[in-house]
Amino acid sequence: MILDIKKTDWGVDAKTTSEKWEKDFTLTCDTEEQLPYAEKCLASLDAMPADMERRLAKYLFRYYKDYEQYYEEDEIAAMGIREDNVLDHIRIDSLIVDDDCRQDRIEYHISGGCEWEEEHGLEIAISDGKILYVGPFEDYSPNSERLQYALDEWGYYDPDADPSMNYADKE
Repeated sequence: MILDIKKTDWGVDAKTTSEKWEKDFTLTCDTEEQLPYAEKCLASLDAMPADMERRLAKYLFRYYKDYEQYYEEDEIAAMGIREDNVLDHIRIDSLIVDDDCRQDRIEYHISGGCEWEEEHGLEIAISDGKILYVGPFEDYSPNSERLQYALDEWGYYDPDADPSMNYADKE
């Protein structure tokens, strides 16, 4: 249920709620006409199947471990983050549907934050049940040329790559 719609320089932000992630949740779309589709995407996110949630936790934990290893900071290691509790250390507060998202499937990217990387936050790109990207926010919309370039250039997850290129496995 949309609570409030605000036009922005880049499209529209609709305030709503997520049953699973945050009470104050934003749907960000290029146009107001995309809002019903964005609500459908949010319903899918809220009803994420257990196997997909396990994959997401695996990818988030990998993002955390790469960050911890890259920066070698003791306070990051002291957070006690494990794969089984990593979802407790993230915040998802916005689902983004833009013109690159195909509406013949459930496809979106989300933004939020994570305790270990406050500066660059968190982005997750999802298309048709596949987790395409987990890492710092880079504005990687599914089906965008930017994400496709990154996947073509760096491929899927590489443990030796820079943490900002922390793509999910090919499912």
